Amino acid sequence: MGILDRLFGGHHRDGDRHHGGVGHHSANYRQGSSSVGASPSTACSKCHTANASGARFCKQCGNSLIPAMCGQCGAAVPTNAKFCEQCGKPIA
Repeated sequence: MGILDRLFGGHHRDGDRHHGGVGHHSANYRQGSSSVGASPSTACSKCHTANASGARFCKQCGNSLIPAMCGQCGAAVPTNAKFCEQCGKPIA
């Protein structure tokens, strides 16, 4: 293997046999990864704190995690939107 292959990632071409079939970019190789057994979360639009997926309010700042609904078409309206993305109705 040449120096350019080493610099630009050419060592992955052999199917990562030198790692016993488990590449060092795989989830099984990462140590301390919180993705194993973690529940999905919802980020607060105000403070960006990760909250449980079923939470209705942010555990850090108390902001509502339930999206606003358009009064005309019922579509979810993103925080701080001035118009509905689906029907164009102004949001009060």
